[in-house]
Amino acid sequence: MEKRGNEMNIGSGKSVFGVAAACLMTFSLLACAPEGGERRSEEGLELVILHTNDTHACLAGTDARGNASLDGCDSSGGLGRVAAAVKAAKAERDNVIAVDAGDQFQGTLFYSVNKWPMIAEIDRAVPWDAMTLGNHEFDEGCQELARFLEKTPVPVLAANLAPGEGCPLRRGGTIPRLIKIVRGEKVGIVGLANDKASMLSSACPQTAFLDAKETLTREVGELESMGVKHIVAVTHLGLPEDRALARSVNGVDVIVGGHTHSYLGPAPSDGPYPVVERSPDGSPVLVVTAGRGAKYLGELTVDFDAKGVPSDWRGSAVELTSDLPVDPDVRALIDRYAVTLEELRAEPLGRNDLALPDGMEMCREGDCLSGMVTTDAMLEYGRPFGAVAALCNGGALRAALPAGVITRGDVLAVHPFGNVVFLREYSGKQLLAALEHGVAGARGNGPQLLQVAGLRYEVDVSRPVGRRVLKAEIVGEKGNAVPVDPEARYVVALADYLARGGDGYAMLEAGKVVFAPDPTVLDVTVSYIRKHSPLPSPSCGRLVKRS
Repeated sequence: MEKRGNEMNIGSGKSVFGVAAACLMTFSLLACAPEGGERRSEEGLELVILHTNDTHACLAGTDARGNASLDGCDSSGGLGRVAAAVKAAKAERDNVIAVDAGDQFQGTLFYSVNKWPMIAEIDRAVPWDAMTLGNHEFDEGCQELARFLEKTPVPVLAANLAPGEGCPLRRGGTIPRLIKIVRGEKVGIVGLANDKASMLSSACPQTAFLDAKETLTREVGELESMGVKHIVAVTHLGLPEDRALARSVNGVDVIVGGHTHSYLGPAPSDGPYPVVERSPDGSPVLVVTAGRGAKYLGELTVDFDAKGVPSDWRGSAVELTSDLPVDPDVRALIDRYAVTLEELRAEPLGRNDLALPDGMEMCREGDCLSGMVTTDAMLEYGRPFGAVAALCNGGALRAALPAGVITRGDVLAVHPFGNVVFLREYSGKQLLAALEHGVAGARGNGPQLLQVAGLRYEVDVSRPVGRRVLKAEIVGEKGNAVPVDPEARYVVALADYLARGGDGYAMLEAGKVVFAPDPTVLDVTVSYIRKHSPLPSPSCGRLVKRS
């Protein structure tokens, strides 16, 4: 009997990870599966899919404040626990595959200092069967990505990647699909890379991406012609796109996704685990994703009927709590790479005694401390050149400013991209269009959300996209506020990423250049913290959301 919706979700407490604490003595999670966990379907295959996405170089997990741990002490989550769980599962059972849905790059000081060679070493420790490419894999450009592809042992699947003449990725390193044999049955895995990498990251101009629906349809046809009837797509397109794909392509059984950092499971969440969609022929398609930062390991068990159609499913995104074991190979890497951070962590800049919302997710939802400090710093730098406002996209902010002493390493963790501060003159109309674009995502959230200084704006996220900004004002140094005039001209400080149209900000590409030095966002922020320590309480209420 086919299970619909969330009928087989973790509400029953039957996830094979549900009794993980009792398994610690054997360092095995799946070994402690509840009754039925070892059963083989009499008619078809039972397949266990372990999955991660958007791990963002989170080797050592996160501390109690949600900041990336740099030593693994008093932390939860992290790639060390992912590796231990996957190795234990594969040692215990013969029907487990493990996949990663991209964005292994970027996000912690570990990565900012050590870059892709560290990720390639981690990939040798975590036994993933396949991965795809997120947008952040392109952050250092296609040449560096090509070098990573030569070193990682994990098969990298990117069926929609179409590098043109002159792109370093043209020499190979990715494959469109692979086939695994599980209990004598063929399981096809197709990868779809993030197709917005040219806009969101630093993919070279010669890099193109094929249409996701057409690509997946073609790849399913290829696999079916080889006798494959169990097909898993691993994508970095985002949950809404994954759900749309599930409804539009026949033959796909499971979509493992990433990019939107969505968590599926008990409320509050972005949906049940798994989300069950219907393909055009009516077959169920199970869509899963597992948050971000290696906080969770997704575990989906699927029973297929004799025709290869999912007939039963169960599982959850399992939180990797602090009592779970850390893989010794990853532990050794954490210890070795922690040494490379010592100098940066030893250089104090100032103090933070404030208790304000902060961190990667908060900066994509509303005012956050690191966003306010960054834009205040950019505006302070830009005022002598005529700047009246500053903009920073939430996705540029990769960590929270810690409580207590702030070091250069802490600020580098917040700003790992090496962006520089540009000054541009825009019309009020362009500025209002940018604010609208920033709140165009679901509930007005997302990496494109604008952190601001010298501005405040109010939005109603229940209104249609493009009509959400209710009012916007320029706020002077003395606190006086005047509405943004569509016909007036304003000098704005912003990162070169936005000034070049990144994150879909095409309206910001057309700004008039205001000549000034181009310091990095990192250096401007460092100087501001040195000058203003302990950090003063910033003016809040820069973004007010209504619904």
